[in-house]
Amino acid sequence: MKFWITLLVAGITLPFQAHSEGDLTRQTPIVVEVELGTTEGEMRFSPSHLEFETGKLYRLVLINNSPQPHYFSSNGMARSVFTRKAQTYAPDGQRTAEIKGHIHEIEVFPGHKADWWFVPVQTGEFNDLTCPVAGHQEAGMTGSIRIY
Repeated sequence: MKFWITLLVAGITLPFQAHSEGDLTRQTPIVVEVELGTTEGEMRFSPSHLEFETGKLYRLVLINNSPQPHYFSSNGMARSVFTRKAQTYAPDGQRTAEIKGHIHEIEVFPGHKADWWFVPVQTGEFNDLTCPVAGHQEAGMTGSIRIY
């Protein structure tokens, strides 16, 4: 909601528009890219440690260039963010879906991308970033997330 405040300064009336600092609709998202696996088939998140600041809008871009499907899954992070939306993209860049509501994990198919738009609302350190596909966690698809 917009409203006007009038100031009286040295007998001159100056109107100005007041906005809340917490108006998330006015934020430009901070883009963070994470690769899920590698083209050579290595099982890893790159980077494997992520940091997010509360109150900031993020667009987490999940890129799977590997030959296998991978998940980005962190219950700790999922419980500590407000999800605005998630979007998926085909290899040609065409948007294929937009998802709204609470998200726990995102699966990204080989050659595809997904965006997770969120605002961290609670601080914490989470060592539960994994890919729950059988054998992937044991092969190295683990990571950590810090929200401050």
